[in-house]
Amino acid sequence: MKKNDDRFISAIFCDDIRHEVGSKLSYMGCYQGELIVQITPVVMPKLCVSVSVSTPKERPFKSLVIRVIQDDDVELARMDIPKEDIKGITGSSQISDKTSTRINLNTVIVFSPFVIEKPTMLRLVATTEEGEITGPHILIKVAATQEVVVQPAKKSKAVKPRIIK
Repeated sequence: MKKNDDRFISAIFCDDIRHEVGSKLSYMGCYQGELIVQITPVVMPKLCVSVSVSTPKERPFKSLVIRVIQDDDVELARMDIPKEDIKGITGSSQISDKTSTRINLNTVIVFSPFVIEKPTMLRLVATTEEGEITGPHILIKVAATQEVVVQPAKKSKAVKPRIIK
């Protein structure tokens, strides 16, 4: 088995993440694989990414860096998770449940404002002590413009108005 094969990242890309009463989160305007804008450049007030990184309980993370990469090489965000935080998660009540088989680390990355200058791709990558884990991505596209063709109006016979008494 290759290293990190049983570790993974999941993510929700959305317009906003709101903290609700009772420790709940609400995700507003969730995207499913692509975000389409009408024109570029455009400034979005916010783009949020809810990230979850998972590993088997028997192999907790020893180091973890989460990055958002634009296209092939531009690092838009980098989150170095301190070792103390990783150990805190490992020793948390989450894994005291005997039926639990995985350890999950959850975080939120917020870009505010988020500028879109051209069609692009954002992808998540996590780096651990065992190497990289490739995560999900979102494609940012510009809507295809439709050319409107106006046909000349057809001439019709003039209709004489009728007066009703």
